[in-house]
Amino acid sequence: MKKISLVALLLLCGCQSNNATTTATEKQPERFQYLDMRHLPMKEQADGYWVQTQRSEPLYPIDAARKGLSGCVTLSIAITPEGKAGGYKVIQSYPEGVFDDAALQAVNKWRWEPEPGNSTRQAILIDTKLEFWVTQGQSNADEAQRVCQFASQLRR
Repeated sequence: MKKISLVALLLLCGCQSNNATTTATEKQPERFQYLDMRHLPMKEQADGYWVQTQRSEPLYPIDAARKGLSGCVTLSIAITPEGKAGGYKVIQSYPEGVFDDAALQAVNKWRWEPEPGNSTRQAILIDTKLEFWVTQGQSNADEAQRVCQFASQLRR
């Protein structure tokens, strides 16, 4: 009987899923056939498929503001047929991990409506970059500008 219990216990342990590779910076996309648009320039990736109708700007992390940190987060986002962010992955962040949670919380609130030519509501993969810039007490402005290559001309 002990042998049977031991074998059953080993089988149960072997069936346990291991989600160690999925972190807060990654949410696996839902199971759809995604059209990968990430080879196009970021501003053109959703053209012809989706129009963003709701964009929530990220909240600036208080600790980063106190330290005078600026930075950016580049994400891959899976837009589902429902027009929601069905999955995401942090591609790059500077400083690493500082702005990730704020960026992900904002992206989860974003919504898209299908373009007229997207009647099938084709799910797509896109990239986007969120920028975080503090105007006073900057402690890493030069490095942030170099790494993030901020889109807008930011004043110091």
